[in-house]
Amino acid sequence: MSIRLPRWKMSSITLNLLLSLYFTLILNLAFFREIFLLSEPTDYFLLTTPFVLFAACNIVFNILSAPFLHKIIIPLFLLISAAVSYNSLFYNVYFDRDMLTNVLQTNFAESMRMFSFSYVAWLLILGVLPTVLYLCVKVDYKKWWLELVTRMASIFAAALLIFAVGAMCYQDYASFFRNNKYLPHLIVPSNFVAATVSKIKHTRMENMPFVQTGIDAKMEKTDNYVNVSVIVVGETTRAQNWGLNGYTRQTTPNLAARVKRGENLINFTDVSSCGTATAISVPCMFSSLNRANYDEAQANHQDNLLDTLQHAGVNVQWIENDAGCKDVCNRVPTVNTLTLQVPEYCTDGECLDNIMLPELKKVLANVTQDTVVVLHTIGSHGPTYFERYTEKERQFTPDCTTKEINRCSRDELVNTYDNGVRYIDQFLDKVIAQLETHPDWKTSMLYVSDHGESLGENNMYLHAAPYAIAPKEQTHVPMVMWFSKKWAENKAVDLNCVRNNANNAYSHDNIFHSILSFMDMKMDSIKAYNKELDILAACRK
Repeated sequence: MSIRLPRWKMSSITLNLLLSLYFTLILNLAFFREIFLLSEPTDYFLLTTPFVLFAACNIVFNILSAPFLHKIIIPLFLLISAAVSYNSLFYNVYFDRDMLTNVLQTNFAESMRMFSFSYVAWLLILGVLPTVLYLCVKVDYKKWWLELVTRMASIFAAALLIFAVGAMCYQDYASFFRNNKYLPHLIVPSNFVAATVSKIKHTRMENMPFVQTGIDAKMEKTDNYVNVSVIVVGETTRAQNWGLNGYTRQTTPNLAARVKRGENLINFTDVSSCGTATAISVPCMFSSLNRANYDEAQANHQDNLLDTLQHAGVNVQWIENDAGCKDVCNRVPTVNTLTLQVPEYCTDGECLDNIMLPELKKVLANVTQDTVVVLHTIGSHGPTYFERYTEKERQFTPDCTTKEINRCSRDELVNTYDNGVRYIDQFLDKVIAQLETHPDWKTSMLYVSDHGESLGENNMYLHAAPYAIAPKEQTHVPMVMWFSKKWAENKAVDLNCVRNNANNAYSHDNIFHSILSFMDMKMDSIKAYNKELDILAACRK
């Protein structure tokens, strides 16, 4: 027995008007909410924005609603717009090219953690159902010339409305959107269409030749000690909840104990990320390009920090426990923890960071030359913050044990996040402890998070906001350096001087140049090296 769906007969003009109304009033609620929050009581011109958006949608849909073709394009618009609008409305997500890059590089396990009951319900009710209804409409096309005239008349009327509003309110609109230039990234479907076009244009640049900017890099050893450094790349950990930064809670007790014992552990309090998403920040921090001139395609087609170290003869290893290295480790030996299949640490395609400790131990056991090991952690990644720690670190309760974080109270969400930070603290403590088992080596560790996280401040959650409007919670990140006694004794760097500068403003721009100083590199052999961006350079003896 087959099920026959009901069919409705409707003119293309009527269908496009209804479609425009649906996109304007339902799928763009986040856009209008943001306009309301940003507007002043005297901004009466903003009352015209629903009419302008409705008219713009009507023009677009009249152009796209060609016979047969519209049955493919419009359903895609409906489904994607529903998905984007949910995240914009409930998490204040702005959809631009960087966000599209972030989405495309998200693995299956990470994406599944975004599918909550409310998200699926939203997609079904506001995405799938309207799509089915749209497909059930039989468009009553007129004769081709009459259809064309009718469409042109509808487009002309919509354009006339936009022109009339522009004539009356152009200066007001120009001023408002110039001051809030990222608002268009909330408008569906234009935001993801523009992001896709921008991504395609940018992808075309990826045919450029690879430039080996670090090919002449050399080491300059002044002693016979092996030099080993571990770079720990954090994920989604923000500086505001970092115990060493003076947070009201002690979320870093192990690191604080090391500071109290007088170890060479230095905490940096004012560090800014290169981006607000892993797909931007990780390649950027390993690149010699600054945030101001960072270009994804250029960074992917020239030597990064790891390439430069390898050119000099340093053994480089990458251990991956997040959603991929974002092309940074393409030319480096890599271990992916998901392939280890350790039930003790892993659940549904994601693993606790401690799974990397046995792998680090293996690397250290086989060291015969200067070595750099990168540990890419899953850190504080949300929205399932409760999966980032064990019962031992569950010090702050009640916590939020659902992926629908907007349903948790502010206290529950922060408790959960802080427990995750405590797990990071014990992980870093164990990394240092492994390095301490090799007292005859010069050893060091750098920890820095890729970006921060919003936990409901100003109704904003997660991360990946456009950098120009991103809150400090998403761009202010923790950073820690640790040096062994042997390193301090044999490197001409005054660590007390470094400690005294720890409250200065630094950023991911400093990582490339500073790590070179961790190792025994001949700086004038590295063209990309910038002494001004080397945190240790100012403290050389």
